[in-house]
Amino acid sequence: MSTFKFNFSNDGDAPADNIDKANEQIVWLECEEVTPNKQIEDIEELLAHARMFACGDVEIGHVVATEALNKMYTGDSEFKNAVELAEKEHKDLVAGKYEGGLKIWECTYDLIEYLENLTGIQFENKKILDLGCGAGILGIYTFLKDASVTFQDYNKEILECVTIPNVLLNIEENENTLDIKKCKFYSGDWASFNNKLEDTEVFDIILTSETIYNTTNYDKLIDLFVKRLSKDGEVYIAAKTCYFGVGGGMRQFEATVEKNGLLESKVCWKSSGGILREILKLTKKM
Repeated sequence: MSTFKFNFSNDGDAPADNIDKANEQIVWLECEEVTPNKQIEDIEELLAHARMFACGDVEIGHVVATEALNKMYTGDSEFKNAVELAEKEHKDLVAGKYEGGLKIWECTYDLIEYLENLTGIQFENKKILDLGCGAGILGIYTFLKDASVTFQDYNKEILECVTIPNVLLNIEENENTLDIKKCKFYSGDWASFNNKLEDTEVFDIILTSETIYNTTNYDKLIDLFVKRLSKDGEVYIAAKTCYFGVGGGMRQFEATVEKNGLLESKVCWKSSGGILREILKLTKKM
């Protein structure tokens, strides 16, 4: 399987720390499985809205998220209104309505670089979960290494207009229908997603970037790891050391993991400058 090539440069998106703190009385979205149907038919149209994610030798084609949504998603909706509100108020999120997904976060680059250069992880024939996937860069990286990937993001519109198109852009055109069957796509809240899967569904590797900004979601995130990680599996979490103004960050998350008592945690990478960022590895306690 080869990576589709584009003559575009990376758009340089980086995360902001403007997080909506309104967590009271939030009705979280229920999980839905999203199927790639229309996107396969519209592959030629997607090519007109494509750029390249580049990290070292890794190159992954992706649509420009804002252009894709404007082109592919029409009509008034609660999601569209939430995105417009986030942009108007210069925020990255509207809690419970829009949980990001339109940007390729800075820590995604960290985790791709770590997986590519600093580990001996083999992805072939492994089951991967890209949790809070957004553009799906982490999952696509493993998919191109012959893994079977489940992509999960909060908003189904992100999966429909960004994630699924991005997966298709990285598949040889005559293999679209066959290879996309190696992928599954789920929207909704983590607790609902955890309950949606069969009890026997577990993953060899779970990858997630910039998903620990909201401390109120820590328990459901850890519960998902405990239930969905295989016996010898590994979780890799890339995030900022501290999310200023909201209380989230690596030390708070580690403390919650320790309180849960079922997972081992280890910081396996730290940035050397700028905004402090880390990669945390979780495994099941024996």
